[in-house]
Amino acid sequence: MALINCPECETQVSDKADKCPNCAFPLKDEVNVKSEGCFLQTMNLGCMVIVSIIIFIIFLIFFGAIFESTF
Repeated sequence: MALINCPECETQVSDKADKCPNCAFPLKDEVNVKSEGCFLQTMNLGCMVIVSIIIFIIFLIFFGAIFESTF
């Protein structure tokens, strides 16, 4: 672990820190942060669609049973 100087306030900060503890200046590039890949985004959307369909089917079964029992 090495100490570096913050470019904003010149305080010595660990090179592992994301931001300066003194002035909160960001030390790490936003580019290095990993974001979800296309596969994970697609999988999340697919899961939401499947859950929505299941909830809709349960909704139809529940209200179908209510209307069936009233007539």
